[in-house]
Amino acid sequence: MQRTDEQQGFISGILAKIKAGLLAHSCLDAKAGTGKSTTAVEFVDEYVKVFPSHNIMIVCFGKEASLDVGKKLKEHGHTNWLTVQASTIHAACFSTFSRLFNPKVDNKKVYNLINQQNDIVYQEHAANIAQLVHLAKIEGFGFFPDRQINDTSAWYWLINHYDINGFDDTTQTDDVVACAQFIYKASLAQTDVVDFDDMVLFPLVKNIKVKFQKDLIINDEAQDNGRTKTAMLRKFLKPTGTFIAIGDPDQAIFGFAGAQSDALQQLIDTFQMEIYPLTVCWRCSKAVIRRAQTLVPSIKHADDAIEGGDRTLTELPTKELTNKDAILCRNTAPLIDTAYKLLRAGIACKVEGREIGTNLLRMINRWKRVTTIDQFLKKLDDFREREVQKALAKGHDSKVEEINDRCETLVHIANVCIDRKQSDLSDMRKFVEDMFSDKVKEQGLLTLATYHRSKGREWTNTYLLDHAKRCPSKYARQAWQKEQERHLAYVAFTRAMDTINFVNTQ
Repeated sequence: MQRTDEQQGFISGILAKIKAGLLAHSCLDAKAGTGKSTTAVEFVDEYVKVFPSHNIMIVCFGKEASLDVGKKLKEHGHTNWLTVQASTIHAACFSTFSRLFNPKVDNKKVYNLINQQNDIVYQEHAANIAQLVHLAKIEGFGFFPDRQINDTSAWYWLINHYDINGFDDTTQTDDVVACAQFIYKASLAQTDVVDFDDMVLFPLVKNIKVKFQKDLIINDEAQDNGRTKTAMLRKFLKPTGTFIAIGDPDQAIFGFAGAQSDALQQLIDTFQMEIYPLTVCWRCSKAVIRRAQTLVPSIKHADDAIEGGDRTLTELPTKELTNKDAILCRNTAPLIDTAYKLLRAGIACKVEGREIGTNLLRMINRWKRVTTIDQFLKKLDDFREREVQKALAKGHDSKVEEINDRCETLVHIANVCIDRKQSDLSDMRKFVEDMFSDKVKEQGLLTLATYHRSKGREWTNTYLLDHAKRCPSKYARQAWQKEQERHLAYVAFTRAMDTINFVNTQ
């Protein structure tokens, strides 16, 4: 494929600066579907011609993306992974300390440490403690000056910032923080076992030297960087190296998971980056791009893009659905109801996102003495009322939606089980384990996904459930919350290659 003027401008502009000995840190502002991975690989092609002995790393967001970029690099003749490689930040970091500790990977590490404790607080609040430790690792506790392990206020900042719920009173919160501090220290001390979070944290808090620094680092999906990831990229980069951030600020949607809401802008400011645009979308039809332009005017369709479609429907056209399509929604609960109806109609489907199921299972397992669905629903109702009141009192309106969506999802699952004449809580667990999966499309099934889970994916046609009612969320009242909702809508709009369908069922 012939390069666009934007792609060529990005490649030649940076290389010209490097050749002239000038600062060449840059940002590629790449809109949805604009071929950023291909552009990155072609930049590497040209860079290697000038600097054949330099070490290069493309840092990808997720293993799947890393494998895809790695395959493209090999197809372009970059077969020596010692000089040119694609990697996730976790894999790159793991390699820095695995030679020192020879650890085994166990993502149940924190829970195993919690289960070794005899105190009742650990038993009753295992999920809260584990969540706090997970977030503390993402935030780099023990490395950044404002995130010290013994600083109780920093842990309370975590609770408030991420709005960790489930505490009946302040005394419980104090106890949970103390337990989280203890488990965090125990986890740092255990170097023969590491979890996913440790992979990025350990090289920072243990000040492990990076053995092979890079002359060029290309950071894909940079808008989703967290503090620890950015800090590790600094360690990997040679003092004389070039840092290129590739991302789309309009697709920054993972602040709730530890990403900095302004991560891309922080990189631009810190490294004094020149910004290069990439605006021509190769994925979407003209109709889909016209819809996306209502949110992000700078995105453009390719000259040879198909016309495609933009429809509004009153119900899902079940006879039209194929395993190349996706049903998307701002919230999880409507997807469960829709999936159950599709399954009853004989349409094989699953909800994308195994970790969503994992979080639901944590709620199902929250009350140790609860064994029936009826008991669980009563506990869930009390939990929802208490946590919604607390969130409203704090002014955390967006948290209300998260609580309601999770509880409504669990109610939908409970009702499905009751409809099947099931009454035991184990039946709910089995439903969740069967319903949620990763890479549903690749399994040959119709995909249902939240807007968050749809990011980075594409389907022939998409069906957006009750979009006008649900996005923007009615709980998004502050300016930054409304901006996040715009990002979510933009992500959802740009998943369809052919036709986008708005299904207004209510």
